[in-house]
Amino acid sequence: MQSQKLVLLVNLGSPEELSVSAIRKFLSEFLSDKRVVGLSRLIWYPILFGVILPFRARKLLHSYQKIWLETDSSPLTHYTKLQAQQLQHYLGESVYVDYAFTYGSRSISAVLSQKAYKNCKNLIVIPLYPQYSSSTTASVYDQLARFYADQYFIPKLKFINSFAGNTNYIKALADTVRQHWTKHGRAQKLIVSFHSIPLKLIYMGDSYLEECQLTYHLLCNELNLVPDVDAKLTFQSKFGKAKWLEPATASTVTLLAKALVESLDVICPGFISDCLETLEEIAIQNRELFINSGGKQLNYICCLNDSIACTEMLAQLAID
Repeated sequence: MQSQKLVLLVNLGSPEELSVSAIRKFLSEFLSDKRVVGLSRLIWYPILFGVILPFRARKLLHSYQKIWLETDSSPLTHYTKLQAQQLQHYLGESVYVDYAFTYGSRSISAVLSQKAYKNCKNLIVIPLYPQYSSSTTASVYDQLARFYADQYFIPKLKFINSFAGNTNYIKALADTVRQHWTKHGRAQKLIVSFHSIPLKLIYMGDSYLEECQLTYHLLCNELNLVPDVDAKLTFQSKFGKAKWLEPATASTVTLLAKALVESLDVICPGFISDCLETLEEIAIQNRELFINSGGKQLNYICCLNDSIACTEMLAQLAID
């Protein structure tokens, strides 16, 4: 008997293969989304197609080469697939579990169009972004709306727009930090780094900053850390010249090294799966920056990835 319930995990996506053309194709779709770049097309497209795509794709190829897996996929793709498989095993045959990406291959519409899901009466969508942002979570909602705009049946929809303060999520993060400390020892300070977004979005009503702060303070409380003393809230991955959320992770790492802090642990709670921004930007670039600025050791603490705690958290979000 076919299930009438579908749990759909949605992540950002990645290039389909390790090539300049695949990276350029992915960037083109990603950076053409008005939720991601809100500039007028007349202003933005000449920059995108004339400057960014011709040059940035080639530069990113070298970055992706450092983290690309032997399974011939990006870590984000690899772990998102595993998360869906493990959640399916956890929930059993009474429900379908699948995954999709906002950009690139395996789109939301392609997954929902599959014949197996034709009779689904209940759809639970979990964007894999713990903190809501209009630049990520809202894009998932946009694509759902576009897909169902042409459908004659719309299932009962449960859309998880955030789990920034979810108890299981915070506990899973804290346990990941504790496990790292047990195995590698504890650094002098913990950097809690989130992906930055333009300040303009916050002024327009985006709740992202508030939700990042919530996760940060709850994590500090769970670990018995004093905010701004034992742990620092920072933002990474700024793009372009507009003002984005600060303090920047790279600047903070540099300042702490110059202040004679010798060791740092860094965790990125805004990502459920390790990706370019965690494995290359933090674990490689920021580690080199810290050491070159006078620090001795920067340890990156991995995302929840395919952990049992991640599966249990996703299951709770789906069935509650």
